[in-house]
Amino acid sequence: MEKHILSKSTYIKGEQCLKQLYLHKKSPKLRDRMPAERIAIFSRGTKVGIYAQELFPGGIDAGPKHYTQYQKAVLRTKELMDNGQEVIYEAAFQANKTLILLDILVKNGDKWDAYEVKSSVKLSDTYYKDAALQYNVLIESGVDINTFSLVHIDKEYIREGEIDINKLFIITDVTKEVKSKLIYVKEKITEELQILENDNPPEIAIGKHCFKPYDCDFVGHCWKSVKKPSVFSIPSIEFDEQLELYNEFGSLDNILGNYEELDEDQICEINSQISKKEHLELSDETLEEFEDIYNEGSEVYALKTLSFTPAMPLYDGSKPYQKIAFAYAMMPIDGSQAPTLYISSGKISPNDEIIKALESTDDSIEFFTYNNRIEEIQTLDLQSVIDNGDYYHPAMSKDYSNKSLSQALGIRPIWKSIESDIVAAQYYDEILRGHKNSNQKLEDIKNYLVKELQLVKQFYEYISQ
Repeated sequence: MEKHILSKSTYIKGEQCLKQLYLHKKSPKLRDRMPAERIAIFSRGTKVGIYAQELFPGGIDAGPKHYTQYQKAVLRTKELMDNGQEVIYEAAFQANKTLILLDILVKNGDKWDAYEVKSSVKLSDTYYKDAALQYNVLIESGVDINTFSLVHIDKEYIREGEIDINKLFIITDVTKEVKSKLIYVKEKITEELQILENDNPPEIAIGKHCFKPYDCDFVGHCWKSVKKPSVFSIPSIEFDEQLELYNEFGSLDNILGNYEELDEDQICEINSQISKKEHLELSDETLEEFEDIYNEGSEVYALKTLSFTPAMPLYDGSKPYQKIAFAYAMMPIDGSQAPTLYISSGKISPNDEIIKALESTDDSIEFFTYNNRIEEIQTLDLQSVIDNGDYYHPAMSKDYSNKSLSQALGIRPIWKSIESDIVAAQYYDEILRGHKNSNQKLEDIKNYLVKELQLVKQFYEYISQ
């Protein structure tokens, strides 16, 4: 069987941007490094798909064991269908040089019902687009389809005892929608295949499509002509406005000199980017907060909490994607004592025990955090100093995240294997599932907690001075 050229993922790349598709197929070495956060999200989707198979038990997995075996999977799927297998997982089909892997295929009389599983709590436009592609390939492969449905998670489901799969998932029949897109999908496949026959990528300017519906893998390559700093280095300006300003004025100097609708914070950030100098000017409100804490004689502690939002509800009384605290770290901000660390075993829901532990601390303790809070615990979030426009550093060109602040304060590198709360949450989830490197992942989480405390400590001391 001829090797396929397009797949569901590459087709969607072409839907987003034909240049992205071309570079993905022709110049993969130009791809940006995939952030660990995206890898964590992909892993979450795989787990949900396996759970959804229980909706239709007794199936056989026809998916390839290796990326070189896709065509074998297509033949294997046909063999299973011909031999009377009524439920097939990861059913593979290929038509018009396009390959799909359908999550679940179920025999229904003389026809088949197709199901594609999504790990989200709602159906996006992209999900309908890839469903239309799959339906097209199924029809072109000669499969007589009765219905095509999307399966996603019911965010209102509350776990009580064992997970009730039939209540956890919502099945939405989208047959009418995907049928209506058959001609469009066929034309789009033809367009994408033709683009890939060219010697050079299509000329497509940068724009919103670089980030929607997903961050493009080639932003670093396509954006290399944008000289830094640029208006895209100003996080207080929304992307749509950034793009308009860039197309109309170009440089930051021109924007500053010709655009009169900038607010005070935006002007401050632009000047900071141009001069490469930080801005620090504490407002009266910020000064009063610090003075009140000093005058009260409160013990000042740095606090860091970690939470995760498992797609599958792990504990009784919890919902899908419910935020659950699983760890915290605290220490006197003057460093007079070693950090206190706690990471729950996860055998029971850790959220309540962590809140209870933090609520039971001495009333004289004032907790300081950065971009991190549990609603039930009163803290002073130092990110307010940045939100108020009191502090800005040119290193914070994308956002005001913990990582950006660490770069601003000259902490390099502050993290090694863990770079964000999302990755820490993924590590914890893997620990709960018995990952073979659980001990190392646990140590990584502890190190991340300590480094986060040091970040709060250093920023607090900096602005206090």
